[in-house]
Amino acid sequence: MLTTYKNFKDVFIGRLISNCGDSIYLLVISWYILEVTHSTVLVGVFNALIFLPNMFSFLFGQFIDRANKKKLLIYLELIQLSAVLFIIIGMYLHHHFEIVSLIIIFLGVFIAATAATNTYTVQDALIPSLVEKKDLPRTGIYMSFAYNGTDYAFTSISGILLSIMSSMSLMFVDVLTFIASIFFFSKIDDNVIKPTVTDKNNALVKPDIFSGFKVIFHNNALLAFTLSMSFSNFLFGGFNVYTLIIGRNFGGSAFYGILLGATSIGTLIGSTLFASLILKYIPVGKILWSSALIFGVTLIPVIFISNKYVFLLLWIFSFVFLGINQVVQTPILQAKIPHEQLGKVLSAKSTISISTLSIGSLAFGFFAKYVGWQAFMFMFGLGYIFIAVVFFSVKELRSFKIS
Repeated sequence: MLTTYKNFKDVFIGRLISNCGDSIYLLVISWYILEVTHSTVLVGVFNALIFLPNMFSFLFGQFIDRANKKKLLIYLELIQLSAVLFIIIGMYLHHHFEIVSLIIIFLGVFIAATAATNTYTVQDALIPSLVEKKDLPRTGIYMSFAYNGTDYAFTSISGILLSIMSSMSLMFVDVLTFIASIFFFSKIDDNVIKPTVTDKNNALVKPDIFSGFKVIFHNNALLAFTLSMSFSNFLFGGFNVYTLIIGRNFGGSAFYGILLGATSIGTLIGSTLFASLILKYIPVGKILWSSALIFGVTLIPVIFISNKYVFLLLWIFSFVFLGINQVVQTPILQAKIPHEQLGKVLSAKSTISISTLSIGSLAFGFFAKYVGWQAFMFMFGLGYIFIAVVFFSVKELRSFKIS
């Protein structure tokens, strides 16, 4: 893939490095807020701010379809770089102006998250024009590794580094990652980067910012997929809060890093080794529902385990199936949605599905004071079993194939 499609290689490496940067500042700031304020509610607010921009993703969809996607990627990375520097200023001011410091940090997080959200959409809308349709599932393996594998890996590494380095030092390392990602995005060939909307008559048509929603709500498969992801992300909003609590209960920031490292190992194995093997023999639709089911079923038993080593082993095993599940999600959308509509539909899908992460973060940030992590993980597992049932019940999804 990387040798066949040079431009895809540049997108992949750029996203890989940029996602490392995202992971570093997200972990550093979440742990920083918990340690400074001792408030799970503020941790919930922090996580909500990360995903809040997704509520407004639909506003940018048609612009993404019409714009030069290479330039967009570079501009968005520059915005994230500036936001991280803004966050560093906020951290520096903490000992002098505590409230002002938190406001600056939260504002910087919101700006960075807004840029990151649109970066994902731009890349997903760009990839189908860089590779052949039959290779979309394979690009899913690479991008899942870039999106999720490195996210968990660098989050875990950062968690361990936090025990030996200062938060400020890690944030300056973070700045370097965004500089590197800008370099790789700038290498994408200009002659393949063109607006997806090529019909001259479109310039005379009044933009409809809600057109992406209309496409989703008029297609049962897209609607079921989007609403299932919305519910999944609501649960993951709580997951981001409760993994901090699990880490603190089992041994502090070091174990928190190890826990997310276990998540990364499972996700990476699933999204690379297992996915590349399974995709040769099983249609993506069948993979979609079966991997969600197994993930939910195997995750529930962790609530009964007190030995942290056995806990981590089962955790890794469960997340193998999440990695498999995530690989096939975006390729299904890329294959099903016409290229000229990808930007607006993916943006609308993000608004519906990912914005619930903010709601979940706020809700579970509050309920974490009253509900233990065992009860949450039981709820989380049952939630994924329900999602698997929804996928299976929609014929177009369970029988979906890409050829």
